[in-house]
Formats: sequence, C-alpha cells, structure tokens
Amino acid sequence: MKNTIIEKSIEQYKSIEQYAHISFDDVMNKISQEIAELIEAKQSWNQEETYKEASDVLVNLLSISHELKIDTLSWEKKDSDINNLIINFWKWNSKVQGLRNKYSRENIWLDEVENITKLLVSEVLAFTNPNLSIEKILEEAVYKFDWRKDLYKPKIDLKDFISSYENFPKSWINFKDISPLLANNEALNYAIFEMSNNCKNADVIVWLDARWFIFWTLIAKQLNKPFIMIRKAWKLPWKTKEISYWLEYWNDKIQIQENAILKWQKVALVDDLLATWWTIKAAIDLVELSWWIVNNLSFVISLDEENLKNLDSRKVLNWYKVNSLLNYN
Repeated sequence: MKNTIIEKSIEQYKSIEQYAHISFDDVMNKISQEIAELIEAKQSWNQEETYKEASDVLVNLLSISHELKIDTLSWEKKDSDINNLIINFWKWNSKVQGLRNKYSRENIWLDEVENITKLLVSEVLAFTNPNLSIEKILEEAVYKFDWRKDLYKPKIDLKDFISSYENFPKSWINFKDISPLLANNEALNYAIFEMSNNCKNADVIVWLDARWFIFWTLIAKQLNKPFIMIRKAWKLPWKTKEISYWLEYWNDKIQIQENAILKWQKVALVDDLLATWWTIKAAIDLVELSWWIVNNLSFVISLDEENLKNLDSRKVLNWYKVNSLLNYN
C-alpha cells in the first residue's frame, strides 16, 4: 500500500532541489558526506548529531530513489552497526554509479539498485531517532531545506549574459543575443535549471525548428523527459501533421511527426524569445489539434513593450501559463 504522505514529502523535497539547482551528482556527493559525518557522530557518542545525520542521509536516499524511479517505500527498520552501514553504502554507491556509468565493468540492473537501496535505507533507519516516524523525519527535512533553499541557489543575473544589438537584423529591431549565455557554463546551467523548474510538470518538451534545439534538449535531459521537434515543412520524414500560419508578411508551415506525442500528454513549449508570438501560437494550435495539452509556455526572454503586448496574437497568452526568465519593457 502506498504511503501518500511520504510520497508527497518526497515530491516537495524534489521540487525544492530543482528550485535550488541541486543535481543528481550533488545529492550523491551529499550522501557520501553525510554518511561520513554519521559515522563520526556515532563513534563520538553524539546521539543528537547521529540522529540528524541519519535523517539527512535517509531523505537524500529517497531523493535518489525518486530520480531513478525505483520503489524504496517498503522497508524494514532493523538493528545495524557502523560496519554493516559502511559495507552496504559501498555496495549501494557502486551499484548506482555502475548503473549510470557506461564504463562500468559489470552490467547493473535497476532491480539490483532497488534491492540494495532498500537494504541501505533499513540500515540508515537504525540510526534515526526512534521517537520520530519516517513521516515526521521527512516533514522536518522538507521544512529545513525549504528554509535554506535560497542559500544553495546560485546568485546570477542572466541579463549580464545577454547582448543587445541595435538595428539587427533590420533597422527597427533591438536584437537580444543569448550567445554569451550559451558560452558561459555557469549561466547556461542556471538558465537550464530555471526553465526546467518551469517545465517540470509536463510530460514532454517540444519546440520548433531553430538553432536553439541544443538549448532545449538540455532541459529535457535535466528533467529526464522526451524532447520532440516541430520543424518547418519538408524537414521531417515519415507521416506528419501540419499547420499553416501567418508570419508578419508571409505564410509559413510547421509539422510534427504523427504519434511523436501520446494522446492527452502534457506539453511544455519552449523558446528563446517571446515577441509577436505568431510562431508559438501556431505551435499551440498544432499541439491542441492533436489532442495534446499545452501545460505551459517557457521563454528565456520576453519583450514586453506596450505595442507588442497589445497585439491580438499576444493576448492569447491569457489562456496559458507563461514563464520567462527575463523581461524587457
């Protein structure tokens, strides 16, 4: 039987991790650190610190389990000692790293990782406060992490990585160039985490034919979700669905492969720039034509001058959830 209270707490914890830009590797490293601190506290007979470190290890183990989509909610609390903890942690770490590393010397299966994780969870539970339920431990962890989340999140102003070019590519355009953002690893990672947080409730990440494909695939990778291309006419093989739309001074056409997205799946549509919105409107129409749901629209930059916001095409925004990392008025 599922414990919905525990599942809800883990979801909250993962959401805070996403907000604070905590990666899978960050969590793995944190578990190693906390295991060492747990052993040190136990050997020093510091019971309060032992309880604290054991709780932190437990929560992060469940975070990793959630990331790997394995079931570790059925465990048994049992007696343990430091030696067993060290041995099982080493086995667990080896299995998880082997699962992720194509250079592993052995073939690791997900059920192996699930079994060793359950065993390690049971070992760690033996060091937690016996007066606290697992639900209470998770509740306190979520509260503590939520309070600290802004301390972990990088302090970056993305506008520092956006260049402006007057009269490019036409005389009346002030072009916003995100090339400096793409060229800076720290800024790029920041943007990916922020946009991933906006798209986390979608089933698939979708965007149109553009040089920014490489950007959006990073979001899909971060979320472990599929990335689907919408391309200009005649660029996709096999059976496609298409839609024509008006783009300022000419008609254009975009297509998507049939069956690329399952019926009723939630779609996050992403782009680098929100301006006149003609193309994104066409993408929305194509998505909804196929019985898929537009979960949200996510942009790096939104140009919010009054003449743009008053366009009929932009007014359709009111029907959808829209997120932009940067706004220029």
